[in-house]
Amino acid sequence: MLILSTGLYSVVAQNEQNDQSNDQGGALRQLVERNMYGDNWFISLGGSANLLAAEQDGFVPMTKRLKYGGAFTIGKWFNSNFGARIQVMGGSLRGFNNVNLPFNGYYILSNYDHSPYPLGGDPALAANASKYSFYTTAGGVKGFWQDFNYGTATLDLMSNFTNLVRGRYYEHNRFDVIPFAGLGYIHAFNNNVTTPNFNFFVLKIGFRLNINLNDSWTVYIEPQGNATEKELDGYSGTALGDGIVNLGLGIQYTFNKKFTTLTQVVQMTSDEVDRLNKKINDNRYLIDNHQNILERQQNLLDRLQKCCDDNKRQVVSQVVESPSTAITCLPEYVRFGLDSYKIELTESRRIAEVVDYLKKSPNSKLLVVGYADKKTGSARYNMNLSQKRVEAVVAELKNSGISANRIISEWKGDKEQPFPQNEWNRVVVMVERK
Repeated sequence: MLILSTGLYSVVAQNEQNDQSNDQGGALRQLVERNMYGDNWFISLGGSANLLAAEQDGFVPMTKRLKYGGAFTIGKWFNSNFGARIQVMGGSLRGFNNVNLPFNGYYILSNYDHSPYPLGGDPALAANASKYSFYTTAGGVKGFWQDFNYGTATLDLMSNFTNLVRGRYYEHNRFDVIPFAGLGYIHAFNNNVTTPNFNFFVLKIGFRLNINLNDSWTVYIEPQGNATEKELDGYSGTALGDGIVNLGLGIQYTFNKKFTTLTQVVQMTSDEVDRLNKKINDNRYLIDNHQNILERQQNLLDRLQKCCDDNKRQVVSQVVESPSTAITCLPEYVRFGLDSYKIELTESRRIAEVVDYLKKSPNSKLLVVGYADKKTGSARYNMNLSQKRVEAVVAELKNSGISANRIISEWKGDKEQPFPQNEWNRVVVMVERK
């Protein structure tokens, strides 16, 4: 059942990712490695303390009825929050029967055969006394022990409560709280007194506390409860059912523990990846050719100087010394993406520097000139686009506290190309004007 369920999960998850990719026109790009079928399997082995909770057991203290056993578990996490496991568990159990009580139930000879006495007849008869281990409680209650072995096999569904509460998977959790619930099969082995080969379904609930030593090895503590038919201990009275309480301690090994963060795949489209790659390449080019860039910026200043002289405007491009600190005078520019007038976060920093400079130079004004690249769009379209770019920059300047009467705006579309590289002309240039 576990193999079939994990296989089905893998197929469904694969189809969902394919459908999502198709819905977005194939725009999704696989940026991280997918989890494989062999990832996140685990096995564990440990011991347990077992306590039977059945009719008449309350006459005897729990410490007198405590027995021991062990558990072997194999499971898989489908994702960081949910998984399934198969657990095989067993050991010894001890119950108690009061021989002084009036008969109000029956003993089990088999799953379908019952008797008013356990095997061998009435234990109170001297002839049968040798078959039973009698015990008298501190309160004077006389009875005999029901010692027998048992085994269970259950399929459990698990949830990582730690990740669910946090809202995300953390790669190196020190502790994990893992509640689980399951259904399976229980068998009580014949002790020739009260439990001759009893078989029934069992319902399990509990939680495992994982203490993670590293990504592979874990020490666990696991309290759990099992509920089944009231005939488990070989005696059926008025109770609704019998139960077994276990406290386990053991060690777990996880194979290739890893969980993919799918949000990275969903949020990063191919256009965004291309844009980021292009920005990285441009920055590398700027670093490698910084001297050429400085020369080209000077050429730009010369062109702007000539343009402003023709319109009776003077553009100043020297270094101004402040009484407290040396401040480099403008020019500065804001770059835009293809067919865009949205100001990117990295470019907003440039505007913030200009705002800071203008606030420290209250007598200065600012010439803002917008451009568009010549190889994209028509001349009319590029003129409108350069205007929108200027308006976006001016709006941010105003929002930052720069008065409108200190800003002079112009847009030139693709009539002028201040940079030799076509893509660089998607800019707004800001120059101080005295």
